[in-house]
Amino acid sequence: MANVTRQDVEKAVLQLGIRKGDIVMVHSSFKSMGTVEGGAESVIGGFLDAVGTEGTLVLPAFTMKDFGNAYRDWHMNKPSDAGYLTEYFRTREGTCRSDQATHSVCAFGKMAEELTKTHGHTHKRFGNAGETPFSADSPFQKMYDNNARIVMLGVSTLYITFRHFAEYCYMEKELDSIKAHPDFQMMKDQLWAFGKKGVWPHLHNLVLTGLLNEKGLVYRSKCGNATFTSVPVREFVDLAMQRLQDYDPIVLRRCDSVWDTDAWIKWTERVREMREELK
Repeated sequence: MANVTRQDVEKAVLQLGIRKGDIVMVHSSFKSMGTVEGGAESVIGGFLDAVGTEGTLVLPAFTMKDFGNAYRDWHMNKPSDAGYLTEYFRTREGTCRSDQATHSVCAFGKMAEELTKTHGHTHKRFGNAGETPFSADSPFQKMYDNNARIVMLGVSTLYITFRHFAEYCYMEKELDSIKAHPDFQMMKDQLWAFGKKGVWPHLHNLVLTGLLNEKGLVYRSKCGNATFTSVPVREFVDLAMQRLQDYDPIVLRRCDSVWDTDAWIKWTERVREMREELK
């Protein structure tokens, strides 16, 4: 296999249907491509060439090590735990970073400052990673609103972070719908919160991307030894939300021994009863 060049990266990105002006969030395995001429800068440069000066590139700068102490120990200069390419991007001149302990992102390009300037500072959402990572002022909300694209560079769609955003948005609607009910707090207390396991709709990314693939919405290309896979953010989130709204268990997954699909079904059935009682 010949060495991967910046031009090879740009070509592979364009083959995903990505064009000038797009916002693109990349989850990556740098080593999956093989030897890259110019190293990490060639990969970042290839993506930036594809989206142009009017586009924006976003990479995660997540806390994955010692996650339980994230809100205590995190700071704006904390290294990214999401892989070599993300840490290179974080320290690259001109990169903006969002101020959030567990799911911080870094961005470069036209909308970089707008995407990262708030992250859980205003409208918070309850969820299993805390109330700030997928808030209504988060980069994830802004990427959804602006029809961003996700690119998995040499990694499986299992790791699409936007599943959490969809879970948070869905649970916000469910909780809002029963807020006036006397049993509201009891139902909320049963949910998975940061540091406390419980009931939660853990989405199965592989099932969701399979459903999107059937609709012709998943695109793939090759770059060196790696496969690039692209998924549209809005279609991904909307599909997840609709399947949760339809109580479709096929899109749920068991994440560990604590997770129980039956407990989730029981919780949602009680929420439906509570909505009827409020009419």
